[in-house]
Amino acid sequence: MLNKLGVKNSIGPDFNVTIMLLLLALLYVGLPVLSANSQVPFELDRSRLSPAAAYNFTDPGDITIKVHAWGALRFAGLYEIPRGTKLSELISLAGGPQFGVRTRRTKRRIDLKLTRLQEGMRMVVWSVSMENEITITDDDPELMDGDILSMEGVQRAQFSVRDLFPIIGAAASLTIVIDRLTDRN
Repeated sequence: MLNKLGVKNSIGPDFNVTIMLLLLALLYVGLPVLSANSQVPFELDRSRLSPAAAYNFTDPGDITIKVHAWGALRFAGLYEIPRGTKLSELISLAGGPQFGVRTRRTKRRIDLKLTRLQEGMRMVVWSVSMENEITITDDDPELMDGDILSMEGVQRAQFSVRDLFPIIGAAASLTIVIDRLTDRN
Protein backbone atom coordinates (compact mmCIF):
# COMPACT_ATOMS: atom_id res chain seq x y z
CA MET A 1 0.00 0.00 0.00
CA LEU A 2 1.44 3.39 -1.02
CA ASN A 3 0.91 6.57 0.96
CA LYS A 4 0.53 10.09 -0.53
CA LEU A 5 4.29 10.41 -1.09
CA GLY A 6 4.47 7.13 -2.98
CA VAL A 7 6.31 5.30 -0.18
CA LYS A 8 5.19 1.79 0.68
CA ASN A 9 3.37 1.74 4.01
CA SER A 10 4.61 -1.15 6.20
CA ILE A 11 1.53 -1.10 8.42
CA GLY A 12 -1.37 -2.54 6.56
CA PRO A 13 -4.98 -3.32 7.35
CA ASP A 14 -3.97 -6.75 8.72
CA PHE A 15 -1.94 -5.06 11.48
CA ASN A 16 -4.89 -2.84 12.48
CA VAL A 17 -7.20 -5.87 12.65
CA THR A 18 -4.65 -7.71 14.83
CA ILE A 19 -4.42 -4.79 17.27
CA MET A 20 -8.21 -4.54 17.42
CA LEU A 21 -8.53 -8.29 18.17
CA LEU A 22 -5.88 -8.05 20.93
CA LEU A 23 -7.69 -5.15 22.59
CA LEU A 24 -11.01 -7.04 22.47
CA ALA A 25 -9.35 -10.13 23.98
CA LEU A 26 -7.85 -8.07 26.82
CA LEU A 27 -11.20 -6.45 27.47
CA TYR A 28 -12.92 -9.85 27.48
CA VAL A 29 -10.39 -11.32 29.94
CA GLY A 30 -10.30 -8.20 32.13
CA LEU A 31 -14.04 -7.74 32.62
CA PRO A 32 -14.63 -10.83 34.81
CA VAL A 33 -11.71 -9.82 37.05
CA LEU A 34 -13.07 -6.30 37.45
CA SER A 35 -16.61 -7.47 38.10
CA ALA A 36 -15.43 -10.04 40.67
CA ASN A 37 -13.61 -7.31 42.61
CA SER A 38 -16.60 -4.99 42.49
CA GLN A 39 -18.86 -7.58 44.14
CA VAL A 40 -17.13 -7.32 47.59
CA PRO A 41 -19.80 -6.22 50.08
CA PHE A 42 -19.28 -2.80 51.62
CA GLU A 43 -19.37 -4.24 55.16
CA LEU A 44 -16.32 -6.42 54.52
CA ASP A 45 -14.31 -3.57 53.08
CA ARG A 46 -15.12 -0.79 55.58
CA SER A 47 -12.00 -1.37 57.70
CA ARG A 48 -10.04 0.54 55.03
CA LEU A 49 -12.33 3.52 55.40
CA SER A 50 -12.35 3.86 59.17
CA PRO A 51 -9.60 3.60 61.77
CA ALA A 52 -12.11 2.20 64.27
CA ALA A 53 -11.62 -1.43 65.17
CA ALA A 54 -13.08 -4.27 67.22
CA TYR A 55 -10.88 -6.84 68.93
CA ASN A 56 -11.82 -10.17 70.49
CA PHE A 57 -9.44 -11.69 73.06
CA THR A 58 -11.68 -14.47 74.34
CA ASP A 59 -11.68 -18.23 74.15
CA PRO A 60 -14.78 -20.33 73.43
CA GLY A 61 -16.78 -20.76 76.62
CA ASP A 62 -15.47 -17.57 78.30
CA ILE A 63 -17.93 -15.22 79.93
CA THR A 64 -17.17 -12.00 78.11
CA ILE A 65 -17.59 -8.28 78.52
CA LYS A 66 -17.23 -5.47 76.01
CA VAL A 67 -15.22 -2.38 76.90
CA HIS A 68 -14.17 0.66 74.90
CA ALA A 69 -10.58 1.95 74.73
CA TRP A 70 -10.35 5.48 73.38
CA GLY A 71 -7.69 8.12 72.89
CA ALA A 72 -3.93 7.97 72.56
CA LEU A 73 -3.67 4.18 72.39
CA ARG A 74 -1.91 2.29 69.61
CA PHE A 75 -4.99 0.14 68.97
CA ALA A 76 -8.05 2.04 70.17
CA GLY A 77 -11.41 0.38 69.65
CA LEU A 78 -14.00 -1.97 71.08
CA TYR A 79 -12.58 -4.92 73.02
CA GLU A 80 -14.36 -8.15 73.87
CA ILE A 81 -12.42 -9.61 76.77
CA PRO A 82 -12.98 -12.25 79.47
CA ARG A 83 -14.78 -11.11 82.60
CA GLY A 84 -12.26 -10.43 85.36
CA THR A 85 -9.75 -8.65 83.10
CA LYS A 86 -7.82 -5.88 84.86
CA LEU A 87 -7.27 -2.36 83.50
CA SER A 88 -3.53 -2.95 83.07
CA GLU A 89 -4.27 -5.97 80.86
CA LEU A 90 -6.55 -3.89 78.62
CA ILE A 91 -3.85 -1.23 78.25
CA SER A 92 -1.40 -3.96 77.23
CA LEU A 93 -3.88 -5.46 74.74
CA ALA A 94 -4.41 -1.99 73.27
CA GLY A 95 -0.67 -1.59 72.68
CA GLY A 96 -0.05 1.07 75.30
CA PRO A 97 0.15 4.81 74.67
CA GLN A 98 0.95 6.07 71.20
CA PHE A 99 3.90 8.45 71.34
CA GLY A 100 6.81 9.24 69.10
CA VAL A 101 10.47 8.92 70.00
CA ARG A 102 11.32 10.35 73.40
CA THR A 103 14.37 12.53 73.92
CA ARG A 104 15.90 13.76 77.17
CA ARG A 105 14.21 17.12 76.64
CA THR A 106 10.74 15.62 76.22
CA LYS A 107 8.22 15.49 79.04
CA ARG A 108 5.20 13.25 78.76
CA ARG A 109 2.00 13.22 80.71
CA ILE A 110 -0.58 10.50 80.41
CA ASP A 111 -4.08 10.90 81.84
CA LEU A 112 -6.15 7.72 82.23
CA LYS A 113 -9.84 7.72 83.09
CA LEU A 114 -12.11 4.73 83.53
CA THR A 115 -15.81 5.58 83.33
CA ARG A 116 -18.70 3.30 84.13
CA LEU A 117 -22.47 3.54 83.89
CA GLN A 118 -23.85 3.82 87.44
CA GLU A 119 -27.46 4.58 88.24
CA GLY A 120 -28.10 5.74 84.69
CA MET A 121 -25.17 8.17 84.62
CA ARG A 122 -21.64 7.76 83.32
CA MET A 123 -19.24 8.29 86.25
CA VAL A 124 -15.45 8.37 86.51
CA VAL A 125 -14.60 5.41 88.75
CA TRP A 126 -10.81 5.54 88.41
CA SER A 127 -8.37 8.13 87.12
CA VAL A 128 -4.65 8.77 87.27
CA SER A 129 -2.16 11.21 85.77
CA MET A 130 1.36 9.93 85.14
CA GLU A 131 4.47 11.98 84.36
CA ASN A 132 7.22 10.48 82.16
CA GLU A 133 6.43 6.87 83.07
CA ILE A 134 3.57 4.45 82.94
CA THR A 135 2.85 2.64 86.17
CA ILE A 136 -0.26 0.92 87.38
CA THR A 137 -0.43 0.83 91.15
CA ASP A 138 -1.93 -1.89 93.32
CA ASP A 139 -5.28 -0.21 92.65
CA ASP A 140 -5.72 -1.99 89.29
CA PRO A 141 -9.51 -2.05 88.81
CA GLU A 142 -11.36 -4.99 87.31
CA LEU A 143 -13.23 -4.01 84.18
CA MET A 144 -16.99 -4.39 83.81
CA ASP A 145 -19.24 -4.60 80.76
CA GLY A 146 -19.64 -1.20 79.09
CA ASP A 147 -16.62 0.46 80.75
CA ILE A 148 -14.80 3.16 78.81
CA LEU A 149 -11.06 3.69 79.14
CA SER A 150 -9.90 7.04 77.82
CA MET A 151 -6.21 7.86 77.54
CA GLU A 152 -4.96 11.35 76.82
CA GLY A 153 -1.28 11.80 76.10
CA VAL A 154 0.53 15.13 76.13
CA GLN A 155 4.13 15.42 74.99
CA ARG A 156 6.07 18.64 75.54
CA ALA A 157 9.68 19.61 75.01
CA GLN A 158 11.34 21.15 78.06
CA PHE A 159 12.88 24.62 77.82
CA SER A 160 16.68 24.43 77.70
CA VAL A 161 19.70 26.69 77.21
CA ARG A 162 19.65 25.90 73.49
CA ASP A 163 16.25 27.56 73.26
CA LEU A 164 17.77 30.85 74.47
CA PHE A 165 20.12 31.33 71.51
CA PRO A 166 17.43 32.20 68.91
CA ILE A 167 15.84 34.62 71.37
CA ILE A 168 19.18 36.29 72.14
CA GLY A 169 20.01 36.45 68.41
CA ALA A 170 16.67 38.07 67.57
CA ALA A 171 17.04 40.61 70.41
CA ALA A 172 20.58 41.48 69.29
CA SER A 173 19.44 41.95 65.68
CA LEU A 174 16.57 44.17 66.78
CA THR A 175 18.94 46.23 68.93
CA ILE A 176 21.33 46.74 66.01
CA VAL A 177 18.48 47.79 63.69
CA ILE A 178 17.14 50.29 66.23
CA ASP A 179 20.66 51.63 66.83
CA ARG A 180 21.25 52.12 63.09
CA LEU A 181 17.92 53.85 62.60
CA THR A 182 18.49 56.28 65.48
CA ASP A 183 22.07 57.13 64.30
CA ARG A 184 20.81 58.40 60.93
CA ASN A 185 18.67 61.07 62.51
